Amino acid sequence: MPFDVSRNFIDKSISLYRGDLRDVPEQRPTSVRVFISSTFTARFYQVIKDQIDYHIKRSQPKDALYTEALEHAIRCKMFNKNYSPREDIMQQIKEFVLSNTSGAPCILHGDSGTGKSSIMAQIPVEVPNWFRTKNNTSISVVIRFLGTTSFTSDIRRPLVSIIQQICTIYGFRKPIIHESNTLQEIKADLEKILEQIPTNEKLILLFDSIDQLRVEDYDCSRWLPVNYPNNVKCIVSTIPNPDMDKRNILEGLKSLCSNATIISVTKLDENLAQQVIEKWLQRDNRSLTQTQRKWLLSKLEPTWDEPTPLYLSLLYDISLGWHSFDDDRLTNLRRIGYTRDAIDQLYDQLSKKHGKVIFRRAITYLQLSGGLSETELLDMLSADDKVLKSVFVHYLPPPEIFRLPNTLWIRIRNDMHKYLVEMEVDGTVILYL
Repeated sequence: MPFDVSRNFIDKSISLYRGDLRDVPEQRPTSVRVFISSTFTARFYQVIKDQIDYHIKRSQPKDALYTEALEHAIRCKMFNKNYSPREDIMQQIKEFVLSNTSGAPCILHGDSGTGKSSIMAQIPVEVPNWFRTKNNTSISVVIRFLGTTSFTSDIRRPLVSIIQQICTIYGFRKPIIHESNTLQEIKADLEKILEQIPTNEKLILLFDSIDQLRVEDYDCSRWLPVNYPNNVKCIVSTIPNPDMDKRNILEGLKSLCSNATIISVTKLDENLAQQVIEKWLQRDNRSLTQTQRKWLLSKLEPTWDEPTPLYLSLLYDISLGWHSFDDDRLTNLRRIGYTRDAIDQLYDQLSKKHGKVIFRRAITYLQLSGGLSETELLDMLSADDKVLKSVFVHYLPPPEIFRLPNTLWIRIRNDMHKYLVEMEVDGTVILYL
């Protein structure tokens, strides 16, 4: 505490009388009310004001580079929580990282929901162990989860921040990059900086989800270096062909980097899926009843496209709402067999928690619009009579502004944060589902 705690205590002696309050002399209750309304209120106001002034004076201006790196570190930790052990894939990545030759990047590809982001998030965790026997080697990892923050929907700003971060790590002079600089010029600056990294230093550069960039950035030849020094390793991940565009990112990368290391991420087998579920239960100190466990494991039998990490994550999120006395509720869950079924069940569960009308309308508006800012979404929900009727049942709305309370959407967003993507469009943060 910045202040002496004793200064925040106020003593006041108040005489107490037996009998009914009506027997108390009129002036004494009045003096108590005056004390509360004047002395105490003024003192309370001053203490709060002093606390605010104290912290404002000592608050440091935000460092944009630090904030950007921190956001992706937080994302990395979040994705790593749902990592599904893929020893064969991690072994291939390890061999690529430890190779002592210069060359093209490593390309990690797979369908949506196969766990590419969680694998990319696991690499910074594994890298220190891979280099443990090399005492004189310093390792740095720079990672960007593209499309997950408002500043990574186009490749320009991530490239600039990566250049600045590398210069900060190695003490290089930061190049001056103007708004007029083209992507090719920024790419050239990055290539020059990579060449300057000392040979006894190792840099791991990770670009996750190229498919989440703007369509014009799918052409990686415009911004992605092709040849790297032997002490710099670059790994990129993508889905082969986004539904929204006819361009095949994977084929473009293969033609650009003919000698690239290609790693395919496929669905999980049944045994590995069970191990993942057990790991998540152990991580969260949770246990299931025999009936619940039997039901959950029965959903892991392989089908034409399941189980995927996304499917497992959805099943696990559904199980978070279970109690030991809820075995009878499992009869309503037998229809789940595919990812779409699990999504529908999770939506049903969250509808009961947040209210069916407001939750379903919010999700529907995000899906049908192709992306909305939070202000636009709240405006639409506030203009929806059915939503307002479902919310203002037990209390009256604010008389000044007839608007949906922001906290209702914030609660929904907190439960859906794993499945929402933020992108900046024309200076506005847009949410996509």
